[in-house]
Order: sequence, then C-alpha cells, then structure tokens
Amino acid sequence: MSESLITKRALANALKELMAEYPLNKITVGDIVERCNMNRKSFYYHFKDKYDLVNWIYYTEFVANFKEELIDSEWDFIEDICEFFYKNKSFYRNALQITGQNSFYEYFGEVLSPFILIYFESIFEESKNREFYVNFFTDAFRTSISRWLLEGAKIPPKEFVGLIKSAVTGAAVKLVKELEQNIL
Repeated sequence: MSESLITKRALANALKELMAEYPLNKITVGDIVERCNMNRKSFYYHFKDKYDLVNWIYYTEFVANFKEELIDSEWDFIEDICEFFYKNKSFYRNALQITGQNSFYEYFGEVLSPFILIYFESIFEESKNREFYVNFFTDAFRTSISRWLLEGAKIPPKEFVGLIKSAVTGAAVKLVKELEQNIL
C-alpha cells in the first residue's frame, strides 16, 4: 500500500471516528489531523477540505468496489446503495446534514447521475429534453434516499427500494393508460 493511501485512510478513519461523536459541521480539519497525529499540510496535500474527504470515503468504500461488480438490474443498484448507507447510516446521515457546494449530497447526485443516464438512455435517447429527465430522476432518487436515511432508515433497504419501484412503475403505468385513452 502506498504511503499516500495510508495517509488518506488514516485521515478517513479519523473523520469517521469524529463523525460518530460530532456533527460534520462542528468538525474542523484541525480536529481531523489532531485525531491521527498529522499536520494540516498533510491533509491539504491530499484533500481540498473535509467534504472532499467524505466524498473520497464514499468513492473508495462504495463506488470503486461497485464498478467491479456487474449490475443485475438498475433496481439492484439502488438497493446496493441503500444497503451500503444502511450499514453505515450514522456516518452518511451525518454527511447528508450538510447541503450546498462541495457537500456529500451534491457529490452523491454527481455519482448517481451517470447510472440514471444509462438506465433511461433507451427511453429518452431521442428526446431533446433527455438532460432534464436525467436530472429529474437523479434528484428524485437522491432526495428519496437522503430523506429515508435522515429519518433514521426505519424501513429496511429492500422494502424501501420496493416502495420506490412501486411508486415509479405505478406512475408509469398510470401515464401509459392515460396516453392510450387520449390516443383512442
């Protein structure tokens, strides 16, 4: 393992420990480096801010590992995300408390969007509004998952994703029926 990766993991572990005790907005870079006996210069050599570190943690623990797996279905992908968040709910609930520029909430949308694009590409490939549709569904999934997690993830991931799937497919079926009635 490279020295750079060892340093990044030490910083990540320090942040995880701190986030188990404090809200992310109360944690400073100074707190993180103090926890792992490093200096600020080491932190800023690897990350631009604590939000960048949170995003790196998500990328290395979920996204990078996920790329190696095959997706059986798009719903399995959403369920995998929810399972991961469920297992790490205190960390990600804390991370999602912050919104805005550089936040995990924004990063999660950036990571989710290409997968949404792949799923909906065949449906909206000819549409001039494809980008709008992808943004709409990305926001819908990100907001639903975030709300579920922030409210304590009281429903197990499989059941939660089943509810999302039911809502999406139910709406689609209703729209198709309405279109068919308007055409006939």
